[in-house]
Amino acid sequence: MDAVDGGGRVAARFAGLARQLTAATASGPGLPVSREEYREALLACRAELRDFITEIQCSPILLRLAWHDAGTYDKRIADWPRCGGANGSIIYDEEINHDANAGLFKGVKYLQPFHKRLPVISWADLIQLAGATAIEVAGGPVIPMRYGRVTATECAKDGNLPDAMAPFGDGAVNAAVHIRNVFYRMGLSDQDIVALSGAHTIGRA
Repeated sequence: MDAVDGGGRVAARFAGLARQLTAATASGPGLPVSREEYREALLACRAELRDFITEIQCSPILLRLAWHDAGTYDKRIADWPRCGGANGSIIYDEEINHDANAGLFKGVKYLQPFHKRLPVISWADLIQLAGATAIEVAGGPVIPMRYGRVTATECAKDGNLPDAMAPFGDGAVNAAVHIRNVFYRMGLSDQDIVALSGAHTIGRA
């Protein structure tokens, strides 16, 4: 039971999450699961994640992990998984060792026991579920999510995430141009840039 919201509100939150879930073909062991089985696994995982994140106080790294997995998306590429995005490829050594992902191996390590206990949940979904739950635990809103992501078997190319300092991989003349190039590539706007940049308040905590 949630000590702040009370049982009724917690039940309402879980009911809302259940309505958001979609059928999925899970990665991992490759076992076919029904929509209901996948939903139940996600609900169980979310409850465990809330307890774990609250105890370990790891909202920052899980939020950053979710963003860095998703932030490789390139709207100009139609083919999946070459287009990048929230596909779980950050779990692979090749991608987790990109300079922009420094330290995020710890976030993957935190999630490994959850994937082991609930292997029907794809890594792609698990990472985004953890990020959304991290926001809630940190006092943020319940994030509407759709599930059913399949974990990619190949990594996005290095350089899709923003560089911390010059020289910038895209050849931008300054940081403002570079950030816009990166976010516009994902189909995001200047308003999105401002909103998402604010996440560093948590992500670097």
